[in-house]
Amino acid sequence: MHRVWVAIILVSCSLFLFVTQLWPRLMWPPSMADVRELAGKAPLVFRGHVLAVIPLTFNAQTGAGNRYIAKIQVDRWYRGGGPTEETLRFAYGSFAINGHDCIDFRPESYWVVFAHEEGGQLELIDDCEGALTISPLLGRDIGTADWLAQMEADFLAGLNDLDSAARLTSIQRLGGLKLPSSRDALHGVIENANDAESKWAVYAALRTGDVSVLPRVKRLLATGDGALPESAIALQLQSVTDPGAVPDLIAILESAPSELTRSRVLIALGEKLKDPRAVPSLAAHLSDPDRYARYAALDGLKNITHEDACTLAREWKEEDVEPQISRCKLWWEKVGKFRDWSPN
Repeated sequence: MHRVWVAIILVSCSLFLFVTQLWPRLMWPPSMADVRELAGKAPLVFRGHVLAVIPLTFNAQTGAGNRYIAKIQVDRWYRGGGPTEETLRFAYGSFAINGHDCIDFRPESYWVVFAHEEGGQLELIDDCEGALTISPLLGRDIGTADWLAQMEADFLAGLNDLDSAARLTSIQRLGGLKLPSSRDALHGVIENANDAESKWAVYAALRTGDVSVLPRVKRLLATGDGALPESAIALQLQSVTDPGAVPDLIAILESAPSELTRSRVLIALGEKLKDPRAVPSLAAHLSDPDRYARYAALDGLKNITHEDACTLAREWKEEDVEPQISRCKLWWEKVGKFRDWSPN
């Protein structure tokens, strides 16, 4: 399953991808789940542990899913409200066939659940992202209607769990909340925890917008991004929007052996930040060995320089990209590299 998630990340990041030929739908792994978005979409959000799972159907065919009812003891309501014990319909077992029904509730496991009511019965808002594993440890009840702050307090408590898997999920859930107030705790994990937890904490901190971890990101990605959490970190780089991160992003770009990392940094520099300081680096990557990175470099140069030589026609086709890259390289050699690309 771990290899499947990594493959999905790499495939999802490719441009010009016809996903329906490869998978009915592509899902991010739970370790990369956007907790904040999921909780915002769900009218009912609670955490608790599974008391029992009751099968409703039985299908022995390989890859075929079955339907169940989970009885869950509610430890805390975040959004909405209800009893201290809930029943939830779910299906499990057909993910390898259709990309659905990923969530395997088991007795005594702990979850944060994102649900809605359908016909008087509680159901997940999504059959793969509608529930996420968590640590059993609870933080203090902060006694406000701020469900984000209460979630954060509970996930922070999970950092002290004696079980390493529960600590890891707590780090990942904090990253999914994307709250700047989590940064101090995450830096404590980065500096003091084991290697796996430290790497995931770097990813979580980056998701909060913390660009102070970029020098560490550079070291992590200098050996590649073919596994998690490195591939997740590489992907997150495209979301950096802090102008102060430009020098560190350029340093990552210059040292990264992987096309995933390079293309994501090029997107951040040329699409999100549009910083003139990045122009020489973007121009250099017009000759990148990866075609997606070359396209990202071309698109970034268009956004920053507004040069016709680096701008594809409005109704461009894939075969138009390489000739346009050649024209942009020619402009760079004759004109662009002689200009001042400082911020002013």
